[in-house]
Amino acid sequence: MSEWLDVGPNNFVLVTKGSLLNTGLIVGSERAMVVDTGCGPRQGREILEAVREKTGLPLIVVNTHAHYDHFFGNAVFARAGVTEFWAHQNCASEIKERGDLQRRHVGVWEPGMSSGEGDNVELVTPNVIVKDQPVLVDLGSLTVTLFHLGRGHTDGDLLVGTPTTLYVGDLVEQGAHPSFEDSYPEEWADVLRHISALRHRYEFLIPGHGEPCSDQFVKTMADTMTTAVRQARQSIRDTPNDATKAIPVLPYGPEQSRWFIKRLQETKRKSPQEGSR
Repeated sequence: MSEWLDVGPNNFVLVTKGSLLNTGLIVGSERAMVVDTGCGPRQGREILEAVREKTGLPLIVVNTHAHYDHFFGNAVFARAGVTEFWAHQNCASEIKERGDLQRRHVGVWEPGMSSGEGDNVELVTPNVIVKDQPVLVDLGSLTVTLFHLGRGHTDGDLLVGTPTTLYVGDLVEQGAHPSFEDSYPEEWADVLRHISALRHRYEFLIPGHGEPCSDQFVKTMADTMTTAVRQARQSIRDTPNDATKAIPVLPYGPEQSRWFIKRLQETKRKSPQEGSR
């Protein structure tokens, strides 16, 4: 574990080993909020122990989206007495319906979670749901806003805002290419622009992985994604029988580019004319 970083009054971020996940901690006067719980019981315990070094207050948990490294530690927190797990409705549905399919991703990091054997390896589905409207959560002397800006990295990305700090999950990733496996690339670029436009409200912007970011970093990420959409669309039009020919022109690695093209084809936006037919 790294040391806690102060990212605003009563706001902290902890970088975990392995997946380099940024776990957020927001401390009020009556309770504290943990943002993302890691990829299994071992990592979940390490996060919980680190949290308990900072505060003994009752805890609530937020899962920013339904990828294993952000929610597989939930059972550890449930065992510790946490009963309130927040998420967007699409995230909660994904965890409930297909969360078990992600066990194969944890591998040697969390062998118990991978096999489904041992303590705290059950899936704990979020039970307090955010839909399209923002929700205010009172921690005592500090109010947190949970909100959804649309489909992007997944269809259930939840942002966590405090008076000084915005935790954005994997909508923003610093130090690595974005992950497109469950993404909506065209819409994701729009969400990133919205985040960049909100940046004047927050002193700190915390990505799901990597170092705190500036609004310019987010804007550049959005512009890069928009350019990639245009490049891929043109290449697909030029070689409709072999979309992989777009890979060399895209600004991402080969694997990410394959997923980018696949998801772009699967999630193609309808034009207004198509939508009215």
